[in-house]
Amino acid sequence: MDIHKARLLAAVGGLGIAFGGAASPAMAQAGNADFQDFFFSACEAPTGALANQCGVSAGGDLSGDSESSLNPNQTSVAASNALAKAQALAAETEARLEALRDEDNGEPGANTGKIAGFGPWSVFANFEAEWFEQDRQAYANERAYDGDRYRGTIGVDYRAGANAHIGLSLSYEDYSSSFVADLPGNNFTPQANGGGVKNEAISASVFASVALGENAWFDASAGIGWADYDFRRNAVFQESSRTIAQTNVNATGSADGKQYFASFGLGYDYSAGALSVGPYARLRWSRSTIDAYTETDANGSGLALNVSKQRANSLASVLGVNMSHAIGTSWGVIVPQARFEYEHEFDDDAATTFTSLVLDSANTQFAVVNDSPDRDYFNAGIGLLFVLPNGIMPFIDYEALLGYSNFDRHRVTAGIRFEL
Repeated sequence: MDIHKARLLAAVGGLGIAFGGAASPAMAQAGNADFQDFFFSACEAPTGALANQCGVSAGGDLSGDSESSLNPNQTSVAASNALAKAQALAAETEARLEALRDEDNGEPGANTGKIAGFGPWSVFANFEAEWFEQDRQAYANERAYDGDRYRGTIGVDYRAGANAHIGLSLSYEDYSSSFVADLPGNNFTPQANGGGVKNEAISASVFASVALGENAWFDASAGIGWADYDFRRNAVFQESSRTIAQTNVNATGSADGKQYFASFGLGYDYSAGALSVGPYARLRWSRSTIDAYTETDANGSGLALNVSKQRANSLASVLGVNMSHAIGTSWGVIVPQARFEYEHEFDDDAATTFTSLVLDSANTQFAVVNDSPDRDYFNAGIGLLFVLPNGIMPFIDYEALLGYSNFDRHRVTAGIRFEL
């Protein structure tokens, strides 16, 4: 392969360009044939165990199954997943503000039970669980994966007169996902899975809501999170003849990251007795970053990677409607809730992560490009809020993501608030 001339390469999800020479490292976009071209280039200046792999594969000639397996598209979803967690933190804080308004609407319905007078200060605790799954066709830009996320939140809010609430919260989150295994092939045995990502994070949020006249409201929230990531990449090295024993690649890496969000909402609540219907609009900005890291080669395969710093940004608008109905009982008030949202993404474009083999002295780079996110999708949720004597207010809520291509998400949140 002549790496001293630029050439255009076809890739699964777009176009890639390779450049050669020590002064201009080779570069290619994620795709099966493109990874083969990248590996040929990397085998021109290998060291250590990588030189052994290049030798047994006649200068880097891989089987088609191994091209797909070694393609490090596990790295391409880390930043977008981190961004989704920032968006979830924003949504949780927005839900807290909505709950405050529903609690205010629910209190007058307590005419059949004895509800103690509430003070201005409240403390609250929430627990959120989320399950998600991404489907992908074989050899797509991204790998299929599934996983779960759990977050615990504690906080305090203050009722500033009859028209406003302010508050802050702290959260701890645990996240885990696993990539699906490669497909089996001719004399090709995949590993049990393609690796995975684990993450622990702490975050802090502030929020405020103010009534604008009788029925209108405005709210705002912002937050920041600090995260530790652990990455696993499982792959298989196999030369093109498929006659030499394959080598399993088990590489791990760790990195720090941050998440940010800011959200602004405006709405109007129509009330008819105990029924409240409220259209609203939001603008939500979020950002995630993950520091660059270098993988550790657990079994001496010579195929550990350097992975560049990753960033993802989102600017989304939300148009929704929330409905609630206060039902008085002898022991308190029940407030059933339902909501439906249309969300449009303005800014979250396909991201590129640059990788290189640690033992390639020429530092040949491979550009991993993820799939473009959906622009339009929906959220639907239902919940129950209970306004009990002595200022005790438990709740439970369920939300589902709808209309997002090849991605499913279900979220359950339960919590309790005590007015002091």
